[in-house]
Amino acid sequence: MTILDYLRNEVFGRRAHDAGCLVVYDPARRYREIVNEMASDRCRVIDALRSVVEQREAATEAFGELAEGKVAQLIIWVPVARPSDAEARQRDPFSVFGLTGTEFPAGDGDDFASICRRAKPDHVSEINRLFEQGTPEFSVIDALDQGGSWPTLKTLLEVESPREILLSFLVPSEAQETALKHGRSWAPEAREFIERTLGFRLRTQGTTRGAIAEELWRILLFSEFAFDSGSHLPSSLEAVPRIGEGARSIVFEVCDALRSHDSYKSAYVSKASEIEAELALPDRCRDLKYLGERDTFAFEERFYLAAFVEAALNGEADRAREIFKRRQKSIWLAADQARLGEWSLAIRALDLLETSARLGSPKFGSLEAIVHGYASTWRELDRHHRQLEQAANEQSDYARELDDLVARSRQQYFRSVESLQAEFLRLVRREGWPATGAQLLWNRQVFTKQVAPALEDGEKVAYFLVDSLRYELGLELHKLLADRHKASLTTVCAQLPTYTEVGMASLMPEAETALRLSAKDGTLVSTLAGQPASTPAARLAYLKSRKGDQCADIDLEELVRNRRAKIVEKTKLLVVRTHDIDAIAHSSPRQVLRIIPELVRQILWGVARVAELGFDRAVIATDHGFLLFGDQNAGDVAPRPRGRWLVEKSRCQLGAGQEDDTTVLFKRTEVGIEGDFEDYAVPKTLVPYMRGQLYYHEGLSLQECVLPCLTVILQTGRAPERKGSLPNLTLSYKQGKTDRIPSRRPVVDLSWPEAELFAEESETEVGIEAVDSKGESVGRLGASPAANDATGAVRIRPGAAVSVGLKMDESYSGAFTVRVFDLKTHAILADLKLKTAYLE
Repeated sequence: MTILDYLRNEVFGRRAHDAGCLVVYDPARRYREIVNEMASDRCRVIDALRSVVEQREAATEAFGELAEGKVAQLIIWVPVARPSDAEARQRDPFSVFGLTGTEFPAGDGDDFASICRRAKPDHVSEINRLFEQGTPEFSVIDALDQGGSWPTLKTLLEVESPREILLSFLVPSEAQETALKHGRSWAPEAREFIERTLGFRLRTQGTTRGAIAEELWRILLFSEFAFDSGSHLPSSLEAVPRIGEGARSIVFEVCDALRSHDSYKSAYVSKASEIEAELALPDRCRDLKYLGERDTFAFEERFYLAAFVEAALNGEADRAREIFKRRQKSIWLAADQARLGEWSLAIRALDLLETSARLGSPKFGSLEAIVHGYASTWRELDRHHRQLEQAANEQSDYARELDDLVARSRQQYFRSVESLQAEFLRLVRREGWPATGAQLLWNRQVFTKQVAPALEDGEKVAYFLVDSLRYELGLELHKLLADRHKASLTTVCAQLPTYTEVGMASLMPEAETALRLSAKDGTLVSTLAGQPASTPAARLAYLKSRKGDQCADIDLEELVRNRRAKIVEKTKLLVVRTHDIDAIAHSSPRQVLRIIPELVRQILWGVARVAELGFDRAVIATDHGFLLFGDQNAGDVAPRPRGRWLVEKSRCQLGAGQEDDTTVLFKRTEVGIEGDFEDYAVPKTLVPYMRGQLYYHEGLSLQECVLPCLTVILQTGRAPERKGSLPNLTLSYKQGKTDRIPSRRPVVDLSWPEAELFAEESETEVGIEAVDSKGESVGRLGASPAANDATGAVRIRPGAAVSVGLKMDESYSGAFTVRVFDLKTHAILADLKLKTAYLE
């Protein structure tokens, strides 16, 4: 291709095609003839040399034709330099067209020498020498093609371009390796090719591909690193051989190809790691503040992470997110789950920091307003905080660069929620509890308002009683259910006190009048119509006394796991029970972060199961929410108030007592409690009365008291239909080059090949797990910025690929299958068979 053809097709033609309008600034008047020859019925060309005023009018008219679709492209040639500042743009009559479309030159890479090097990559060193002597004519540049064209290399390797020749030496195919091994007389040509293309004379005297490739790897990768870092490298690296500036573009092209093509990635990771160690780059570059933006070596990840943290702490969220966005394509994240986990933690810390700053200081005019405000907006604080703590729990040994950011985001969160808590208690003291409003329910009303009418209409209802389903988790559940069903979400005020036996009793029939805390043996017992209701069995007995023997109950896990579980045909009301979050959190608080996504998925599958069993409606209700803090706050505690207390819980006292500086006291009638006691006491702040607590409820806060209630209209007798087609996903590990994982934290690649069928499909969520030959789980989702921490699922869009970390069970080794499945039906969407080969 001649230099004129390259300019016409690859420079001006391509940019005009992509942008519609192109302004070419050419003070040397080098490109005028080329641009004028591009005029056609579909491409309007304006030559500003003829008359600035007339051509400005012509350009305006042509731009109108472009907007109307009468022409496809507009190119304006201007014989002056591109405006360098705002003042110069105001004087330039054509700058508005460039700002609307694009301009040439657009950067340092658009100078004539750089264009010539891109057009003739075989002759970089000759082009550099020509420009050292002056500015050559087009014909002189084209004459370079009359020299060597590397016939032996092109024939042996069956490639054409210099980029392909270099890649063939670095990562040859089996056929290329064989050809070079048995071929003759190619080595001298290869040396000349490398010198003329890269401007670098090989030092090795070896004549095998391996010897040449070894030096090529080193000079290419180190040169990319040096180009990207500019003049910031330490003096200890100044003598390391590198390629000249003139070959920058081909170095970048080759290195980009090595990192982006699946067949090259494994070799790249191995060689780059080897070169990084040989040159001791982490130690030698420890004091550097800037290393560019490319992805050459693994140790650079720390610099990018540090830059992200610095931007986030300085309030430059957009800059931090841009760094994060670029890092998601990093080859090093796909190769190392620890790095993947650190970036997951970093972005969640930024999300929490931004949300806390955005919400500011809360002020609400009424209790109803703050409840709705929490349900619509402020619950995002708790969601982002949960996600942060889940990421920190998965990545406990994270990089020290993240310490300040994680600490700052937690501090901001605590300040925000404590400020919200103060406002909430102010309004409860003024108005009492529960809040009232047209769009609010009290937990005592859930059965009467949401369940009873459906039963009266002859529907079969599955009543899910989920322990500790906080509002923000209910919202995540609603999003997933609404993808397949007609689902609604109602905001509910919890029954006080917010502990399980009271909350679950409040969800029974006639609880508005029947629920009472009755004194017995020096304590208080939850009763319904005078009968104890502290256990699931007692509550079921009460339910049957009101609704007859058409009631039945089943544990959620039994419903989901046991496909043979039979529900009596006459059952009209099926109570589905679960208490996993509360039970596990009280005995092992750190495990609650792992249990949450499993519970949400179980509820989804439970809803699908009752639909198959012929139920018409599912109502999902809960007893209370919860507070969850990390170790750094476990020492915070409120002193118990003085008094005669019948019940002493982690976040409340029931009996008779006195208010003090740390406790607020309510008469039970002020907060909607029927019972044989006088006072209800709670801490003023979000701390418990018991030391060392990480997970707690039983108190009075928006997190504990604002609850979700979901009503789902089911497609009875069959599995629900998904809106849109199931995604066609592919799953791979190490580009398919091995099926053995060397650690318990492997990273797999999940992709959704773009296809016309899914052109309108939006982001979807899929589950991922590792199972043994019996289908038992042996591994779960680990670290990934693409993870939804509420569901333990992975978010993916059409045309996208994401790296997903797995966390294998410590006790398992052997063969296993990684399965990607639909969250609602558990249908398998992709699978991959692997084996453990642990190095430790």
